[in-house]
Amino acid sequence: MISETRKFVTESCQKVVHNPMQVVGSIGYTNVLPLERIYRDIRLASIWTGTNEVMAMIVAHEWYREHGKHKAAKLARDNARDAAEADAADEIIYE
Repeated sequence: MISETRKFVTESCQKVVHNPMQVVGSIGYTNVLPLERIYRDIRLASIWTGTNEVMAMIVAHEWYREHGKHKAAKLARDNARDAAEADAADEIIYE
């Protein structure tokens, strides 16, 4: 959960800083405006404890591990029961 949150926050912050950088152009990369420092700090935050790609792999690994535990314990969710009319006789088709 923390990896997923961290990935979302760093990507969102990068998008927020990217737009003003596009507006001011190349002056955004100088130290005239604080955008350069903010952009640098956000970029550092996204790679400090693992890149967003690594965070995505951690999230996927955790999801598959949890899914495997539920499947092994026969707690897998029956997706057919999610339908609104799942109990209706004409809804279930056996072929």
